[in-house]
Amino acid sequence: MSMSSLQTDPIEQVVEAFAAGQMVALMDDPDRECEADLILAAQFATGEKLNMMATVARGLFCVAVTGERLEELDIPMIQPVNCGENWPHFAEPVDYKIGTTTGASAFDLAATARALADPQACPEDFTRPGHMQVLREHHAGLAGRAGHTEGAMGLARLAKLYPAVIICEMMAPDGRMASGKTLESLVRENRFPLSSVKDIARSITPDA
Repeated sequence: MSMSSLQTDPIEQVVEAFAAGQMVALMDDPDRECEADLILAAQFATGEKLNMMATVARGLFCVAVTGERLEELDIPMIQPVNCGENWPHFAEPVDYKIGTTTGASAFDLAATARALADPQACPEDFTRPGHMQVLREHHAGLAGRAGHTEGAMGLARLAKLYPAVIICEMMAPDGRMASGKTLESLVRENRFPLSSVKDIARSITPDA
């Protein structure tokens, strides 16, 4: 079974679930990375939810934000080296320093994610480098890059949430990226709503 044959859920159901603080499995184009990420609006982050994401998805945690948010928090970009044009745009990783310990636990990572989504947070609230990877959305959104970062941010806007989203790659138990029947099992066993970057792009721009 290929990822393209997996049946995504109606976008209205996905948006409703995401707006309610649920995790969503997000696939990209089979001709691109051909991978799926588990995503959660950063404002709903809790230690319990991130622990579940780490257990089920097994991948790297990142928070996607806008370029404007990076400027507000004075978080610099990392200079890319030997990267292709579709490579994610990484900023310096950060830790929220208020009420946290090392920054590495699921609860500390959740606090960092929530702070990145908190308009009241300021640059002095974070230490760099930290444990939470930060991704910058393409300035043109999905029109500029059809990646998980832009798809996740597009879903946040459809759900009328603050544009900051936790992203965690979904891996199979054997350590490879989850796809096909393995991905379907992960999604269905955990009852995650399933969407695709293409579905989200079509909802934002019907002709996409």
